[in-house]
Amino acid sequence: MLWPRTRRRHVADAELGQRLADARKNNPESEAWLALVEAALRETEDGAGWAAAVPELAAERPAGAPLLHGARITVDRRAVRRFVTRLSELAPLDGVNARRVDAVALLQAAVCFGVDGSSALRVVGQVAALPLLHACARSVGHEASAAWWEGYCPVCGAWPTLAEFRGLERKRWLRCGRCGTGWEVAWLRCPFCGETNHEQLGYLAPADGETTRKVEVCDTCKGYVKAEPTVRPLPWWGVLLDDAATVPLDVAALDRGYHRPERPGYALDVRIVARRSSFWTP
Repeated sequence: MLWPRTRRRHVADAELGQRLADARKNNPESEAWLALVEAALRETEDGAGWAAAVPELAAERPAGAPLLHGARITVDRRAVRRFVTRLSELAPLDGVNARRVDAVALLQAAVCFGVDGSSALRVVGQVAALPLLHACARSVGHEASAAWWEGYCPVCGAWPTLAEFRGLERKRWLRCGRCGTGWEVAWLRCPFCGETNHEQLGYLAPADGETTRKVEVCDTCKGYVKAEPTVRPLPWWGVLLDDAATVPLDVAALDRGYHRPERPGYALDVRIVARRSSFWTP
């Protein structure tokens, strides 16, 4: 799908701006996705109102439920509509008038992994949820249990986008590509099915001499997750950009019969409530 160019609003962070420029240079085939990611990152920089959308967590949650399960989140209706409209200019909704889309309902469906419709609408919903989920992780992520054992994100329930092997000790941390949360897990354990038998776990390494990045694979559930060493935790936007920069690893895994799960790690039940006053200057 070819998406038309629109006037690009660059991010203010110099390091992030350079990373985006490098990603565009090294991965021109990902330009459409990077444009959407840049819009979400710019929205996060500009949108002080997202930080004000602190979730009201449920008093009780089922065992293994992420923090946002059962939460109520209040957002600004006009700001959400404006952001969804901006994204739809970058990824046209296959003949659907963006102004007729219920932006708040789309946002709630995306947070809960339930967007129906065209692929473009699902992509717009996915990206539209990023600033809100990042704000939620910043405000309540510290309440996640340090002993979290599940393979899905303790905040938003998504499967991990990347695995980090941090510092000299090479402790294994999984990172969420939606809200940016990281959680430490055991080395030999599949995040998707919990397999711990080393004979069923392995990795794929690039054939071009790249030794730092690889793909962890599980022969029990045929799942995979990309992995890389880091000196310190990646910034949340670094997870998104490193994922975009390592598409050849996805291709290698898919060619060998591995895949990312189609179903979410945990199907959230989140209620998003809109109010009419605006956090942002339109």
